[in-house]
Amino acid sequence: MILASQLVFFTCIWITLMPNASAVAEIKTSHPRCSSSMEQTRSSKQESRMRKEDSTKVWPLKYKQILHIEDHDFAMRPGFGGSPVPVGIDVQVESIDSISEVDMDFTMTFYLRHYWKDERLAFPSKTNKSMTFDHRLIEKIWVPDIFFVHSKRSFIHDTTVENIMLRVHPDGNVLFSVRITVSAMCFMDFSRFPLDTQNCSLELESYAYNEEDLMLYWKHGNKSLNTDEHISLSQFFIEEFSASSGFAFYSSTGITTVLTMSTILSGVSASMPQVSYIKAVDVYLWVSSLFVFLSVIEYAAVNYLTTVEERKRFKKTGKTAMPKKARPAGDGKEEGPVPKQVKVEAACGPSPLNFDSPSGLFESFISPIKTETFFKEFWEQKPLLIQRDDPALATYYQSLFRLSDLESLCSWGIYYGRDVNVCRYVHGKKKVFNKDGRVHFLQLRQDFDQKRATIQFHQPQRFKDELWRVQEKLECYFGSLVGSNVYITPAGAQGLPPHYDDVEVFILQLEGEKHWRLYQPTVPLAREYSVEAEDRIGRPTHEFTLKPGDLLYFPRGTIHQADTPEGLAHSTHLTISTYQRSSWGDFLLDTISGLVFDTAKADVVLRAGIPRQLLLQVESTAVATKLSGFLRMLADRMEGTKELHSPDMKEDFAMNRLPPYYTGDRAELVVPGGELPGLDSTVRLQFRDHVVLTVGPNQDLSDETQGRMVYVYHSLQNRRDTHMMGNETESHGLRFPLSYMDALKQIWNSSAISVKDLKLTTDEEKQNLVLSLWTECLIQVV
Repeated sequence: MILASQLVFFTCIWITLMPNASAVAEIKTSHPRCSSSMEQTRSSKQESRMRKEDSTKVWPLKYKQILHIEDHDFAMRPGFGGSPVPVGIDVQVESIDSISEVDMDFTMTFYLRHYWKDERLAFPSKTNKSMTFDHRLIEKIWVPDIFFVHSKRSFIHDTTVENIMLRVHPDGNVLFSVRITVSAMCFMDFSRFPLDTQNCSLELESYAYNEEDLMLYWKHGNKSLNTDEHISLSQFFIEEFSASSGFAFYSSTGITTVLTMSTILSGVSASMPQVSYIKAVDVYLWVSSLFVFLSVIEYAAVNYLTTVEERKRFKKTGKTAMPKKARPAGDGKEEGPVPKQVKVEAACGPSPLNFDSPSGLFESFISPIKTETFFKEFWEQKPLLIQRDDPALATYYQSLFRLSDLESLCSWGIYYGRDVNVCRYVHGKKKVFNKDGRVHFLQLRQDFDQKRATIQFHQPQRFKDELWRVQEKLECYFGSLVGSNVYITPAGAQGLPPHYDDVEVFILQLEGEKHWRLYQPTVPLAREYSVEAEDRIGRPTHEFTLKPGDLLYFPRGTIHQADTPEGLAHSTHLTISTYQRSSWGDFLLDTISGLVFDTAKADVVLRAGIPRQLLLQVESTAVATKLSGFLRMLADRMEGTKELHSPDMKEDFAMNRLPPYYTGDRAELVVPGGELPGLDSTVRLQFRDHVVLTVGPNQDLSDETQGRMVYVYHSLQNRRDTHMMGNETESHGLRFPLSYMDALKQIWNSSAISVKDLKLTTDEEKQNLVLSLWTECLIQVV
């Protein structure tokens, strides 16, 4: 097992099991201390008398008899002559005591736990409780002979007694825990000091056994290493613990130039004779220290002025979001803070896309294909490949996202799983290389270069303004959520297995080239994501290579896979997806509930109770006949209805979509401005593409008003940094009585309308309506 510790200025400690014994361990929390038992050799009368006085002073049976110590040869390993005995390891790091560059070693204290099964120690138990022993039993039974390779010094703590615990279960399972301090060699290279990175390893092996007799493994997989979150060193900052070939933790050092100069001063003074006069080297070092100190002051001043400027810009534009507190994810793990909206825009010329309107944007997006042709021949029907030889468009595509953007994003705080996936598809299997916690660019780049893994970055529109601008317009155009992912794949590699998606997909090739293969769908217009085995999908129906500036579209359900050709640079492509859960079936499910509600309110037939014990019956033929009649009734009512409401789909769309794209002051989206509307005012709707109007049940349980209400939902106050991330969000909007519907339609359908002309009974209702819409920034006075 290798414990690796990366120092100076980055320090890693790896713990890996070596092949000789293939064992690695996790460092767990400290275990309860155990009291020792005392073996007595008294007569039965004395023993009986002592039990009455203190039952802990005498064992009912001697432990040698209970564990059959005398019946077996414990010099031999369990199962001698058979398969190797598996020994699980886990480790709990208590402290990293020191890291010495001078001696090239490091010292750490940890709990080392071994888990194995020795059926020779099995004992009968009615309560199935384990028995716990101290260090004195270790000499009587077989235990794994683990030792530390390259160890200079090591010892088992013995205050107040030897810190060893042995726990035996009735079935023979054994836990052996020991508290150890080890000093081990660390071969350091100081050629880049003080900006160097060091790897220090602590290797654990079996001293006498090979893999045929003993097999070491991590007891809890990659989680077999636990550490105290308060572990720290004076010169080094421990950044992260993560597993690799066992487990590892990384630490970065913060030896500043000032501390280096202080160290030099102290070292020179200690190595020179003590004299009463000032030496030339003293003058040199003190002057050097003065310049270093002034450079630190300069850095502090620049940092302060930059921070002040950033705060001013935030107050003015709201472009930088403050980090939020971590909250548990769905699996109970802490997700980490929501990342700041750091701008990583690349300079580029005028956009080749038309942002004047949603329809203009989409037309330029699929150019030179006409919109009518696209929806008539390709949408939800077959793939479309648009290969362009346009340097300006290729440059614009490359500016949307680059591999180099990840470095700045990592510095602001992104996390594995939530923001980034690292994976590779090889030999028919997908391998995932995600770590725990925060993403570090050096580790990410190492997986990319050495493991040839694909980097999948989720929802880059949260950070890239131009993608926000594009996707916000596309959401207006489609009337459906639009998400995106970036895939960066090294040469000669493939990230994902053949699969199909439940979304309409647009592929934009940003950097390098990508070789694509498309296959006939097994589930046309699929509603779910699914991986397909290569032996089931047949030959490709389309095969081609995308270059920067090219665009590919294919419907949901299209089986596809892609790889980066050998010998070329890495490939970066952007996947823009939409129309998830936006089918007629989804709309019908959402609409039918409101239709049933209204019909049951008007028709007593639907309010009649179901037959007794209907829910207990197995056969449902008669019930199906009855329900089909009700459906015909609903169909007849639907044909005569002018309005069909889908409140849940509309609310979901409004509350989860992107806010309007803006470059100036965000206040116009959240703070009402302009003239206050009155009865004599003329008003018009603004942000029309970001507002939905629907009818639904009254959601306010405290309101005694029964029936349905009119809901106005909008996305002006939505958060860009949580877009498409599955976070719980709240809807923004207003609620009105159903009698307000006609007046709202007037506002929606008019370019401008006088408040007096609104179809409401009283002037007070008219003024209340426009004031409510004005406070939400939905209308303005013209």
